[in-house]
Amino acid sequence: MPSILIVEDEAVFGKSLARFLTRAGYDCTLRSRAEDGLAVLEECGPHAVLLDIRLPGMDGIQALRAFQDRDADLPVIMMTAYGAIEDAVEAMKAGAVDYLCKPLDLQEVRLVVEKVLNAAQKQRRLSYYQRRETELAERTRIVGACAAMQEVFSLVDRFTQIGAGRAGELPTVLILGETGTGKGLIARAIHAKGPAAGGPFVEVNCTTLPRDLIEAELFGYEKGAYTGATESKPGLAEAAEGGTLFMDEVGDLPWSAQSKLLQLIEHKTARRLGGLRTRAISMRIVAATNRDLDELSDAGAFRQDLLYRLKVLPLALPALRARGDDIRLLAEYFAQVFSQKYHTKGHHLTPAALEALGRYHWPGNVRELAHVIERAVLLSDRPGIGPELFNLSPGTHGHAPSADGEAGLAGLTLGEVERRLIAQALEASRGNVSQAARNLGLSREALRYRLQKHAIAQERPK
Repeated sequence: MPSILIVEDEAVFGKSLARFLTRAGYDCTLRSRAEDGLAVLEECGPHAVLLDIRLPGMDGIQALRAFQDRDADLPVIMMTAYGAIEDAVEAMKAGAVDYLCKPLDLQEVRLVVEKVLNAAQKQRRLSYYQRRETELAERTRIVGACAAMQEVFSLVDRFTQIGAGRAGELPTVLILGETGTGKGLIARAIHAKGPAAGGPFVEVNCTTLPRDLIEAELFGYEKGAYTGATESKPGLAEAAEGGTLFMDEVGDLPWSAQSKLLQLIEHKTARRLGGLRTRAISMRIVAATNRDLDELSDAGAFRQDLLYRLKVLPLALPALRARGDDIRLLAEYFAQVFSQKYHTKGHHLTPAALEALGRYHWPGNVRELAHVIERAVLLSDRPGIGPELFNLSPGTHGHAPSADGEAGLAGLTLGEVERRLIAQALEASRGNVSQAARNLGLSREALRYRLQKHAIAQERPK
């Protein structure tokens, strides 16, 4: 319930106003002096203040400035029995959001209070989203010094310097890489640095959308298009107008939706489900996948013409295990970020911790590293973080000995190595496909595809 502080020295009028606003659904606190109202502000911050200009002791203008000093975002509505223009002007200059002239129309008071509270709520939401975007930008800063990442940064710069009159004229970008390598961050960087930066960034994860509703969500639908469609709804593609549509895990897109995506790329038009009118949509399309789209295309699971349109500007991200000293840079960066986020001591990684991180294979890539460091920061009771807090799974260290050894891989094709890794992951997870997929750094659907590809689905342990 929104709370209102009323500072009014006329007792009868003040009580009447408080009763009226209480019946309107507000929690009201009444004080007759500005000094007492400031004390209430310290005890329990109200959502808005109704403040009389003429008060004993500290007057309303002085009180307004004191309220502003304590909480610059607190909306204050001034009340005056004189209706003097000078008072109103001075109050607005001092930071009042509105003013009311006595005798007050209680319905007008209710409308003004409602308007002010709604505006304040929108401002708080805007401030929250601005803070979140700032924090997100810091948390998602792309860190990397290895040669492979420098090549990625160079390509991003080249992609974003391509000029075009409209967002829809920008070429598509296809980001390739294992799960957790930062494909989403690169997509955001391409959007933020490119000509479409002024528009929205709309992310679509093709693995999380319900397969029977993916076309409706992506392209929208008209009222009555299907059971439950009680009103028309624009799709995510329309929401990306003037900006970037990021199609994450595009390799999991159903065949029927692939046809519409191809039309969207080629003609920059889409038609809502159940609709008759084709709508023009101008946006940049960036896609990402951890799957081999050429392989999927050869198997008939992905449209070849769509593949050609997506890979106009391909960009491949390296796995974390191939980035050398970047593991240390990222680990130290995440330790700093999470220490600030959780207001803990300035955590740092010990030499033993950095050595353990460097030996680990990182099947979940940068995402897994971030989670490991976050957990270590939360669990650590001293500034130095040691390897005992990482809880890294045994058997996944890059240089750890194995039954086969590196020599055991000699002569094997890439497909045979992949088949062996999948079989080992299934055995380690006791046949739990989801756990095996997480250990391998794959999505569940990506692992199921590989099980079918290598015909080993029937070999999973019971």
